[in-house]
Amino acid sequence: MTAFIHAISVALLHFVWQGLAIALLLRLVLAAMRDNSPRLRYTVCCIALAVMSVLPLITAVVAYQATELAPRDTIPFTNSLESASRSAYAAFSLFPHWRTVLETWALPVWCVGVLIFAIRLLYSSGHIAKLRRSGEPVDSAFAETAADLANRMGIVRPARVLLSALTDGPSVVGWLRPVILFPPAALMNLSASQLEAVLAHELAHIRRHDYLANLLQTIAETLFFYQPAIWWVSSRIRDERELCCDDIVVETCGDPVGYARALTQLERARIISPELAMTTTGGTLMYRIRRLTGVAEYQPASRLSALLAMSLAMLCLLLNVHWAKAQPQSGSEPEVRKDAIWVDSVKYGDVSVDARALGKMTTASTAVLDVPSAVSGGVQLGQSVSVLFRSGITALGKIAHIDSASASETTPVTVQLGASMTEFSGQDVDGAIHIKRLNDVMYVGRPMAVPANTEATLFKLEPDGHHAVRVKVRFGSASVNNIQVLDNLHIGDRVILNDMANYDGYDRIRIE
Repeated sequence: MTAFIHAISVALLHFVWQGLAIALLLRLVLAAMRDNSPRLRYTVCCIALAVMSVLPLITAVVAYQATELAPRDTIPFTNSLESASRSAYAAFSLFPHWRTVLETWALPVWCVGVLIFAIRLLYSSGHIAKLRRSGEPVDSAFAETAADLANRMGIVRPARVLLSALTDGPSVVGWLRPVILFPPAALMNLSASQLEAVLAHELAHIRRHDYLANLLQTIAETLFFYQPAIWWVSSRIRDERELCCDDIVVETCGDPVGYARALTQLERARIISPELAMTTTGGTLMYRIRRLTGVAEYQPASRLSALLAMSLAMLCLLLNVHWAKAQPQSGSEPEVRKDAIWVDSVKYGDVSVDARALGKMTTASTAVLDVPSAVSGGVQLGQSVSVLFRSGITALGKIAHIDSASASETTPVTVQLGASMTEFSGQDVDGAIHIKRLNDVMYVGRPMAVPANTEATLFKLEPDGHHAVRVKVRFGSASVNNIQVLDNLHIGDRVILNDMANYDGYDRIRIE
């Protein structure tokens, strides 16, 4: 699995809990805004849907960069606390096999789902095109009424009004060239004032560019069909959109009760409309009618979508604890990029055991180093010290004095240099204290977060160089850059020195 495909899979899986989090936050916000205008609630819902739509892209980019920008040439120093936190983090990785299966199948299943919903979208678009072609112009009086009403509502774009026997209710189709479709029955069953109110509702959709917004919603539903939170937020947007248009109708035409009766009359003959069409009887019709007549109570949305999203999110979180790490997974052998690891060979010979410590020049010929307490036990008077200055110059000296450990868990050590370094007085220095020298031992570059005199597991490269297996190794004395190997490795073995905690669930990895 390539880094690009893996990043998409990670984004798709983690959008389950991300979408749930936004939906829950939106539900709380809408509950607090129940007395605000529908226009404000509509705006908040649209923002939530926009954030939902962008989040998977951001997650994919972060996951891809996390894979591409893995450490390559250096091994940073890590303290014991960081090492412990990594181990604890890895311990919470549950069901690694199922997590791998989900990441492997997420993209293929998503592609199939998007294809199915895209076909559904194309069918709806084709049906709308058919409605436009089958429409017949209305009589001049009705067209003039529509033009006057559009003028009063401040609509500058021309909108044609057509009669269509294929539509079950008044609806708007198209954005750049909008068309209002009326069923012939609507002209016969509605009074002139009611007809004007219904027409004002459709013109309100045109003025608000609702057809474009609805198209973008449908695209979001197609791309994220598996996320119930998307469908819930989109449904809320459609409900609030109808309320916004109802308010515009009341402001323009007045007589909310007459308009409510017109909605009731239209609903009696209504059947299912194309998904992309903006219909007058959309949304929660009963709530709209009660609201227009002044007896509405707030109707909370169905909890089914939220419950489904929560269930999926819990499953996703259990199976994908390592989402932020974005490590490639492929079957039982995860893939690791060759240029993202540091490999060293086991060698035999003499190795110097040094303790690294930072400090400062106190006089022209003395420096004080703060030696970590974890390694200060091997520091003794008279030991050789190499002091490195910022300019790259190195001076040699010996330990002249050892203080007691300080509150910062370091032991101050005074180094007497062999020569006066007046020009460096007061500067920060980097010291390496020569603790001892091991003769005729096996050693290797020091793996990340591996302390001295301990057992640890690391990956050893197989002869083909394209695979590595996990081995347990017992280590001895450690220096800044090297560590003694006591057993389970042989001279010439090549091992990975990077921190491989993210692959704790695997005994073998593939290197590409």
